[in-house]
Amino acid sequence: MKIGLVDVDSHNFPNIPLMKISAYHKAAGDEVEFATIGTIYDKVYMSKIFTESKEPEGITGKIVVRGGSGYDLENELPEEIEHIYPDYSLYPELTQDTAFGMLTRGCPRCNHTYCITPKKDGCVSRKVADLSEFWRGQKKIVLLDQNILACKDRGELLQQLRDSKATIEFNGGMDAKFLNDEVISMLRGIKVKDYHFAWDDPKENLEAKFQQLKESGLKNPDRCRVYVLTNFWSTIEEDLHRIYTLRQMGFVPYVMIYDKPNAPREIRLLQRWCNNKIIFRSCPRFEDYDPKRG
Repeated sequence: MKIGLVDVDSHNFPNIPLMKISAYHKAAGDEVEFATIGTIYDKVYMSKIFTESKEPEGITGKIVVRGGSGYDLENELPEEIEHIYPDYSLYPELTQDTAFGMLTRGCPRCNHTYCITPKKDGCVSRKVADLSEFWRGQKKIVLLDQNILACKDRGELLQQLRDSKATIEFNGGMDAKFLNDEVISMLRGIKVKDYHFAWDDPKENLEAKFQQLKESGLKNPDRCRVYVLTNFWSTIEEDLHRIYTLRQMGFVPYVMIYDKPNAPREIRLLQRWCNNKIIFRSCPRFEDYDPKRG
């Protein structure tokens, strides 16, 4: 069979489902390529993450299969494809000596309705793979797990990452709520360039957790970015409290705006002030920020 693949998002990031689909069909002896206009394929797979991404016109297939959260939250890969080693040759430049995958799925933070993970993958973080499913000695590993620290098998999985001796990028970030001495000890032996955390809920007091992280020496606070959600369920005062508290501890707050096109001007200015390192350092208080002066 002649198989055509379509990365609908066309973002500069490897599409893991397409890499697994490619590996499966190549193992079956099929011809696989990114679909081109004018070629008739026996089967076309279209994958997208973002709903706003538009399918390219002119792609022809006798059978067309669509999948990914950009289409709906219920479609899944068959088990025989889900657990196959990905075909990294689809994205040679993006995956050079780098493995991509997920060890867990799901997240217990069900009240975070701005995030599709609980609805898509469930409200429990659970192990879905061992590292060997998508890693074979690459120097870098990019994990897309949404809440690996919430998984009951986190000790086993963190040990696999530690034993790999690869540099790990926790692309989905880490949940400060689950930090404790045991977890910090597990993380200590893992090579991580930078950590990403989030303080999304202003009603959740995470000061003690971030203080514990700071005192642990796991990573200098200035190498830990902390995302601060705004324009969802917080006031500007609650936004500033989180930003000022994180900065006082030495962490790097980074404002994320929910529904940015419709956000108030004040929130967009808050993001500009906080996320621009030069402005943030030269003007310590948002109340003193003059956008006309920069």
